[in-house]
Amino acid sequence: MKQLIAASLLAVLATGCAHHNNVRPAEDGKHYVNLTAETREKAAEEAIDQANHFCEEKGSDRAYIINEQLTYVGSMPEEEYLRNRDLANAVEVAGAGMAIFGRNAVDDVGTAMWIGGGIAEDSMGEPYQINMSFSCK
Repeated sequence: MKQLIAASLLAVLATGCAHHNNVRPAEDGKHYVNLTAETREKAAEEAIDQANHFCEEKGSDRAYIINEQLTYVGSMPEEEYLRNRDLANAVEVAGAGMAIFGRNAVDDVGTAMWIGGGIAEDSMGEPYQINMSFSCK
Protein backbone atom coordinates (compact mmCIF):
# COMPACT_ATOMS: atom_id res chain seq x y z
CA MET A 1 0.00 0.00 0.00
CA LYS A 2 2.81 2.41 0.90
CA GLN A 3 4.51 1.75 -2.45
CA LEU A 4 1.25 2.50 -4.29
CA ILE A 5 0.85 5.82 -2.50
CA ALA A 6 4.48 6.77 -3.13
CA ALA A 7 4.16 5.88 -6.83
CA SER A 8 0.96 7.95 -7.09
CA LEU A 9 2.66 10.96 -5.52
CA LEU A 10 5.59 10.68 -7.92
CA ALA A 11 3.21 10.51 -10.88
CA VAL A 12 1.44 13.68 -9.72
CA LEU A 13 4.74 15.50 -9.30
CA ALA A 14 5.97 14.37 -12.70
CA THR A 15 2.86 15.66 -14.46
CA GLY A 16 3.05 19.06 -12.76
CA CYS A 17 5.09 20.56 -15.60
CA ALA A 18 4.36 24.11 -16.68
CA HIS A 19 2.26 24.70 -19.76
CA HIS A 20 -0.05 27.48 -20.80
CA ASN A 21 -3.46 25.99 -21.51
CA ASN A 22 -5.20 28.92 -19.74
CA VAL A 23 -3.46 31.65 -21.76
CA ARG A 24 -5.55 33.56 -24.29
CA PRO A 25 -3.24 35.24 -26.80
CA ALA A 26 -4.21 38.54 -28.42
CA GLU A 27 -2.99 40.26 -31.57
CA ASP A 28 -2.30 43.52 -29.74
CA GLY A 29 0.27 41.81 -27.47
CA LYS A 30 -1.88 42.10 -24.35
CA HIS A 31 -2.47 38.43 -23.50
CA TYR A 32 -4.69 37.01 -20.76
CA VAL A 33 -4.64 34.16 -18.24
CA ASN A 34 -7.83 33.10 -16.49
CA LEU A 35 -7.75 30.15 -14.07
CA THR A 36 -8.86 28.88 -10.67
CA ALA A 37 -6.81 27.35 -7.84
CA GLU A 38 -7.04 26.07 -4.26
CA THR A 39 -5.22 29.05 -2.71
CA ARG A 40 -4.42 32.66 -3.55
CA GLU A 41 -0.74 31.77 -3.75
CA LYS A 42 -1.28 28.85 -6.12
CA ALA A 43 -3.51 30.94 -8.39
CA ALA A 44 -0.92 33.71 -8.70
CA GLU A 45 1.96 31.27 -9.11
CA GLU A 46 0.18 29.21 -11.78
CA ALA A 47 -0.89 32.32 -13.73
CA ILE A 48 2.63 33.74 -13.90
CA ASP A 49 4.12 30.31 -14.67
CA GLN A 50 1.75 29.90 -17.60
CA ALA A 51 2.40 33.45 -18.81
CA ASN A 52 6.18 32.96 -18.61
CA HIS A 53 5.96 29.62 -20.40
CA PHE A 54 3.85 31.20 -23.14
CA CYS A 55 6.34 34.06 -23.58
CA GLU A 56 9.35 31.72 -23.62
CA GLU A 57 7.69 29.62 -26.29
CA LYS A 58 7.17 32.80 -28.35
CA GLY A 59 10.87 33.68 -28.02
CA SER A 60 10.59 36.35 -25.33
CA ASP A 61 12.43 36.47 -22.01
CA ARG A 62 9.44 36.62 -19.72
CA ALA A 63 5.93 37.91 -19.06
CA TYR A 64 5.27 41.39 -17.71
CA ILE A 65 2.03 41.75 -15.78
CA ILE A 66 -0.22 44.57 -16.93
CA ASN A 67 -3.18 43.92 -14.65
CA GLU A 68 -4.18 41.24 -12.16
CA GLN A 69 -7.44 40.56 -10.36
CA LEU A 70 -7.70 37.75 -7.79
CA THR A 71 -11.16 36.92 -6.46
CA TYR A 72 -12.58 34.40 -4.00
CA VAL A 73 -15.57 32.73 -5.71
CA GLY A 74 -16.26 29.86 -3.30
CA SER A 75 -19.71 28.77 -2.15
CA MET A 76 -18.90 29.08 1.58
CA PRO A 77 -17.47 32.14 3.36
CA GLU A 78 -13.72 32.44 2.75
CA GLU A 79 -12.84 32.16 6.46
CA GLU A 80 -14.79 28.90 6.71
CA TYR A 81 -13.11 27.57 3.57
CA LEU A 82 -9.65 28.37 4.96
CA ARG A 83 -10.47 26.78 8.33
CA ASN A 84 -11.80 23.60 6.68
CA ARG A 85 -8.84 23.44 4.32
CA ASP A 86 -6.38 23.76 7.22
CA LEU A 87 -8.19 21.00 9.11
CA ALA A 88 -8.19 18.65 6.10
CA ASN A 89 -4.50 19.36 5.55
CA ALA A 90 -3.71 18.62 9.21
CA VAL A 91 -5.56 15.29 9.02
CA GLU A 92 -3.70 14.43 5.81
CA VAL A 93 -0.27 15.27 7.28
CA ALA A 94 -0.96 13.41 10.54
CA GLY A 95 -2.22 10.42 8.59
CA ALA A 96 0.87 10.41 6.38
CA GLY A 97 3.09 10.35 9.46
CA MET A 98 1.08 7.52 11.00
CA ALA A 99 1.07 5.55 7.74
CA ILE A 100 4.82 5.86 7.29
CA PHE A 101 6.01 5.43 10.87
CA GLY A 102 3.16 3.43 12.43
CA ARG A 103 2.96 -0.29 12.88
CA ASN A 104 0.08 -2.76 12.61
CA ALA A 105 -3.31 -1.06 12.85
CA VAL A 106 -1.77 2.40 13.33
CA ASP A 107 -0.40 2.51 9.79
CA ASP A 108 -3.79 1.37 8.43
CA VAL A 109 -5.59 4.18 10.27
CA GLY A 110 -2.89 6.60 9.15
CA THR A 111 -3.33 5.59 5.51
CA ALA A 112 -7.09 6.12 5.79
CA MET A 113 -6.53 9.56 7.35
CA TRP A 114 -3.95 10.45 4.68
CA ILE A 115 -6.30 9.53 1.87
CA GLY A 116 -9.37 11.00 3.60
CA GLY A 117 -7.64 14.34 4.25
CA GLY A 118 -6.61 14.53 0.60
CA ILE A 119 -10.12 13.74 -0.57
CA ALA A 120 -11.55 16.39 1.77
CA GLU A 121 -9.13 19.00 0.39
CA ASP A 122 -9.94 18.07 -3.20
CA SER A 123 -13.69 18.18 -2.55
CA MET A 124 -13.47 21.85 -1.56
CA GLY A 125 -12.58 22.77 -5.11
CA GLU A 126 -10.60 25.72 -6.40
CA PRO A 127 -12.38 28.84 -5.15
CA TYR A 128 -9.75 31.43 -6.10
CA GLN A 129 -10.06 32.88 -9.59
CA ILE A 130 -7.36 34.99 -11.17
CA ASN A 131 -7.63 37.12 -14.27
CA MET A 132 -4.26 38.45 -15.36
CA SER A 133 -3.26 40.40 -18.44
CA PHE A 134 0.37 40.44 -19.53
CA SER A 135 2.73 41.19 -22.37
CA CYS A 136 5.90 39.42 -23.45
CA LYS A 137 9.19 41.31 -23.63
